[in-house]
Parts: sequence; C-alpha cells; structure tokens
Amino acid sequence: MFNYFFNGMNNGTFNPESVVDFDTLQNARRDLIGEIGAVIQYDDHLHKTNVELAKETWIHIRNEELVHVGELLGLLCYLAPYQKALIEKGLKEFEERRGT
Repeated sequence: MFNYFFNGMNNGTFNPESVVDFDTLQNARRDLIGEIGAVIQYDDHLHKTNVELAKETWIHIRNEELVHVGELLGLLCYLAPYQKALIEKGLKEFEERRGT
C-alpha cells in the first residue's frame, strides 16, 4: 500500500496511525469542497439579484453552509490531527505575514 503521508514534521506530532479511517477522511475533504462550492454559489446568487427576499434567503442558507464548513474542519482535525498542526502552522504564518 502506498504511504502518502510524508513525514515533514520532525517534532513528534506526526502520527499516521492517528488517522481514523482514510475513506472517511477523504469523504470529509470532499464534503468540505462541496460546502465551499455552495457558499460560492449562494454568494453569486446574492450579487446577481435585487430581490430583497431572495437576498435574505440566500444569506441565511450561505451562513448555514459556513457553519457546515466549520463542522467539517473540526471533523478533519479529529480524523487527522497531524493535519490540524499543519493548518495551524499555516494560519500562524499568515498572521505573521499580515503583521498581527
């Protein structure tokens, strides 16, 4: 079996055994892509209408999709904790670049 987990983390936090289930992890990633796609779709709809009720409806639905994004990110961090560490590293690098 191909081991796609590269050990780019030498501080002991990398643990491929901590991945609960590869198929579940991949499905959660695909679901995340779908939710982000839905957010983009509802934002597009929002910016192409002047109907206030439609805007209110799409804002409500878009916001629900963003909650789903958060839930799926939590699931991904649970399924693959080493990836959580990498994501946090990226967030920290962004904040440093931003100067905060």
